[in-house]
Amino acid sequence: MEQTLPPPRTFSLLASLRAGFEVLVHLVIGAVLIFVASLIAMMTAFAGLMIAAAALMLRYVAMRQPARVPVRIKDAPVTLQARRTPRGWTVE
Repeated sequence: MEQTLPPPRTFSLLASLRAGFEVLVHLVIGAVLIFVASLIAMMTAFAGLMIAAAALMLRYVAMRQPARVPVRIKDAPVTLQARRTPRGWTVE
């Protein structure tokens, strides 16, 4: 009966260095992937904060007072007639 034996487990400096280098490469690739993912997440959050800040600025800073309508003292005041309709108020 013949049986295949595993390869001999002799110490090889080159094989140990190669295995250590492979582990180091895998660690570096993992660290780079985590760094890129966190960078993308931070950029997305920053863009959201900038959009929210722009919306707040448009809401509060860009408020202007309505244009004043000159009123003539000689003219009689205008009275508007409003009535309630099923869709709301109507001014005539």
